[in-house]
Amino acid sequence: MAEKKLLQLNIAKIDGPVFTGEVESVTVPGSEGEMTILADHAPIVSALKAGLITVRASGMDNLEIAVTGGTMELSHNSLTILL
Repeated sequence: MAEKKLLQLNIAKIDGPVFTGEVESVTVPGSEGEMTILADHAPIVSALKAGLITVRASGMDNLEIAVTGGTMELSHNSLTILL
């Protein structure tokens, strides 16, 4: 069985980190609609609107984080979300 590719995720607020770790996928409320980010996704920068960020990783239940907005940047399998 092939090993799943993972994505490095860093979610932070002004007062500190919210989540840091390797994940299988992240679904975000992008400014133009919901999108799911997987490993090897093309680089992207997007504003986020109010909604839920859903984090999926092996060995843990899905993590849902309510947000009122923010920004995200993905490059080289590293996704940074600033809330």
